Order: sequence, then structure tokens, then C-alpha cells
Amino acid sequence: MPALLEDPLTTLPAPTAAQTAAPTLTPKKAVLKDNTTPVTLYPIAGGPSTVPDSLIAYLHREFSAEIVRGSTYPMEEPMTLEQYRNYWFGTFAVIALVDDDDDADRGGLVEGRDWERVCLGTFYVKPNYPGRCSHVCNAGFFTTPAARGRGVGMVMGRAYLEVAPVLGYKYSVFNLVFANNTASIKIWEKLGFQVIGRVPRAARLANSAELVDALIIGRDLV
Repeated sequence: MPALLEDPLTTLPAPTAAQTAAPTLTPKKAVLKDNTTPVTLYPIAGGPSTVPDSLIAYLHREFSAEIVRGSTYPMEEPMTLEQYRNYWFGTFAVIALVDDDDDADRGGLVEGRDWERVCLGTFYVKPNYPGRCSHVCNAGFFTTPAARGRGVGMVMGRAYLEVAPVLGYKYSVFNLVFANNTASIKIWEKLGFQVIGRVPRAARLANSAELVDALIIGRDLV
């Protein structure tokens, strides 16, 4: 079976349990590793139309730059803005924003905020397989330049482990974690994930002269 989730033009429908539970999720509070910076993680259950256009445009620009760098995602060419909107926000996603006192009059997911300053990252949750296997989920994570070195990846990883079971998913699998992405691997190991498979020489990456193995990483959500 092809890696459907890496094809932005292919979408698997979320299982009924996830569709039912998603609208009930509410924003969650967290703090970064400095223990002082408050963050809110906003669930996106209603599709891209519920996210400010300027925020999607910002995330699309940063995600496109990540694809061009060629070291973490398998795509070779950036998506169009419309493809990105549906790829990232078409099923279920979460966006992490700083609770910024300087922006208090426009807090939350509203137009007019300085996204480069307050948006730290986002992740999506989707079924990894169709039909009778749709209770196994996959997630994609992306942090912005404002998040670097602040522990945002761990905050979003913990949020994912809270959200995915509520959506009815029983197991999580990440299909393509490149073996030289040590920072990401360390986060998933700390959160209880294990390597359940390896695809030798799976990727041609810009940060390696040799073909890089891809790890398949999994964790029980029950």
C-alpha cells in the first residue's frame, strides 16, 4: 500500500469515532521548557476555513521552506497554498500559540496577530490506513522559527498523546522518521515510542551524501 499520507492529493476519511469526538475538544494550556512561557494548543476540527487565512499563509510559507531544505519530509516540491490547507487542516490539527500579553487584545486564532512571533508550531492527526484499520493514526509535526530551542516539539508530542486517544485512535505509527533526525527520535523515545521497523536507504536527503534509512516508530495509545 502506498504511503497515502505523504501524498497531499490523497485524503483518508477519519473514522466515525474521531469525527464525533473532534468537535468536543477544547484548547489546552501548557508551558515551554523555561517553565514561564504560557502556550495554548488550539484544536482545529472544522477544517481550514476555521483558521485565519494569514496564519495558514504563514505556515504554508514556512512549511514550503522546510520541504525545499530537503531533510525532514519526503516531498521534493512545495505544495500550493490550497493543497497545503487541505493536507494539513482537512482532517484534524492542533496549532500552538504563545499567550502573549502584547497581543492580549487579539488573543487566540484571530486575524491580525503577529504569527511570526506567536505561532510556535502545529501538528495534524489522521488515520494511517483506511477502513478496518483506520483506528491506527499517523501525525505530522512542524515547528516554526520562533519555536527553536524552546521545547515546543515535546509540548506538542505530549498534546498528541492526549488528543489521539480521545479521537478514538488505538495505535500511533510514524511511517518515515529519518534515521539522521536525532532530535525528533529522542522526543519520541522519551514519550514511549519504539522503533517497530526500518526501511533501508529510504531517502535521498539534502543533509546526507548517502541514502538514509527511515525508521517506522509506533506506540500503543490504549
